Amino acid sequence: MILAMNKMKCSSLLIGIILSLTSVLAQVTPLLFRGATLHLGDGTRIESGDILIQNGKIVEVGKQIEANSAQVIDVAGKHIYPGIICLNSFIGLNEIDAVRATRDYIETGMLNPNARSLVAFNTDSKQLPTALFNGITYVQSVPQGGFVSGSSSLMRTSAWNWEDAVIKQDDGIHVFWPEANPWEEMAKQDERMANATRMIADLFLQAEKYNKLPSPEQINLRYASLKGLFDGTKRLYVHAVSATAILQSLNYFKQFEELKVVLVGADEAYLLIDFLKERKVSVILNHLHRLPRYNHEDIDMPYRLPALLMKAGIPVAIGHTGSWESRNLMFNAGTAAAYGLTKEEALMCITGNAAKICGVDHLTGILSRGMAATMLISEGDILDMGGNRLRAVYLDGIEVPLTAQQQELYERYKRKYGLN
Repeated sequence: MILAMNKMKCSSLLIGIILSLTSVLAQVTPLLFRGATLHLGDGTRIESGDILIQNGKIVEVGKQIEANSAQVIDVAGKHIYPGIICLNSFIGLNEIDAVRATRDYIETGMLNPNARSLVAFNTDSKQLPTALFNGITYVQSVPQGGFVSGSSSLMRTSAWNWEDAVIKQDDGIHVFWPEANPWEEMAKQDERMANATRMIADLFLQAEKYNKLPSPEQINLRYASLKGLFDGTKRLYVHAVSATAILQSLNYFKQFEELKVVLVGADEAYLLIDFLKERKVSVILNHLHRLPRYNHEDIDMPYRLPALLMKAGIPVAIGHTGSWESRNLMFNAGTAAAYGLTKEEALMCITGNAAKICGVDHLTGILSRGMAATMLISEGDILDMGGNRLRAVYLDGIEVPLTAQQQELYERYKRKYGLN
């Protein structure tokens, strides 16, 4: 038994050394991808373009790049995209919806600003390789529940542990503004919403006073966790769907001058375009593949909403609340491209714009010199179900395997029925 365990340890150590050496070699050797159609993620497209990467960074993007020492990879006829960023998700915090023990995205209580999704992120989740297989390289892991649910972090979808996975730690605090319920008695609804808004207001007013103290006598973790909002180092993500909730929430938070507010959900944002432009608010839309909120709305309003906001000059990203289903984010963007946006504008909603909104546009989001060499190589259009055929994914310059449970089962049953 002891001998067998020692052999297993030695094998694990050897595998770790081999993987480490492979990563080091991949980082040192320049790679030149030649001849692909480049979709830069900022609205630009380059036909028959080249990308040179080294040490995990993009060195140059253009045409006919010369690099004598580089390993040339012929990608003619293929497409290269930035890695997709899935905002407002809880991938990695939930495994099986029906099993409570695997759901780690909701804390008890209504006010949990000190809860951190970062430390609960499960890098061994089977959801992550499934998302990666479709091209999602980063996910914003968002806690749920209550009125103030806690802080999100932007995480890689391929990593050993949460420390390796994090790309931006505690990027913002999430507030879920109370919404009206048409099936609720008016008196009960007014009381519920008044209590909810009072709890949120009390928390923020007390936290502002607390964080102005040079040295508080007693440590309050809830108040201290909101400090980044008041000094502008964190975003405030306000989840509001109806026009009423959007108006109420943004008007309340206007009193805090340093807050960087991002509106999440915003199904009725098309009713408040001028108001949102005036407040200079960015918007993360959710679930474009849905029915309209009301019967009197146009049937295609969810599909047209990104174009309506972007054409008005409002920064827009497309997110996807959920876990397993978030793997279809790019197809939501593809639908937006059929309803008013160009393909490159739709791509921006899940790459460049998404990076700007969560504050990592200096690191990733577009294919440009100095950015992380995180990119997708596809045989077709990744925004289309028929064209999303990834052949390689590079995460910080390292090619990561595209194997998920679905592919393993596919190969297994092909062998079983002799279909190889």
